[in-house]
Amino acid sequence: MTSFAAIKSTEDQFQVATYKKLGVALEGGAGSFVWTSDGEKYLDLYGGHAVCATGHAHPHIVAAIKTQADKLLFYSNLVYSEIRGRAAKKLVSVAPESLTKAFFCNSGTEANESAMRIARIVTGRQKIISFTDGFHGRTADSISATFLGKYRKIGEPNVPMHFEVAFGDIGNVNSVIDRETAAVIIEPIQSMAGVREASP
Repeated sequence: MTSFAAIKSTEDQFQVATYKKLGVALEGGAGSFVWTSDGEKYLDLYGGHAVCATGHAHPHIVAAIKTQADKLLFYSNLVYSEIRGRAAKKLVSVAPESLTKAFFCNSGTEANESAMRIARIVTGRQKIISFTDGFHGRTADSISATFLGKYRKIGEPNVPMHFEVAFGDIGNVNSVIDRETAAVIIEPIQSMAGVREASP
């Protein structure tokens, strides 16, 4: 195994620092556990940035990825794909009846950017309302919808037509929402703000 010091040194030298990192290097995982380059084992409550709901190294997931990688690793939406069509159909089959199409994204911030863009196109309006201490991503529109101190600041100059309302204050929402509002975006459980929930 490569030592933690060597792994850290290489990353620090060659990767742009976007997050404050914990002092461990993960080498592997199985189910709900991960282990480090130093052999320490941890219960993974982070879930791989919330994308590993089935756990790490789940045999069905590994087999599906291997099967697909053996055929074609990736291609854009510029062409048709049998596996992408099947995935979209499956998502739609478990979605509410009014949702009849899937839109695949690379990240949460891309999903939020797309949702705000679609809302503006569909409504013909520009105003986006979001909540104090919510976090929606680091790309231009998403960070402009983020009203959480340092994160919003690094997005300056922010995209116009973003408005802040107090988290958990429906009266404040009602006073800001109007005929120019395209969408209201909410992080129901505010993660970056310290795992905060508003009352129902």
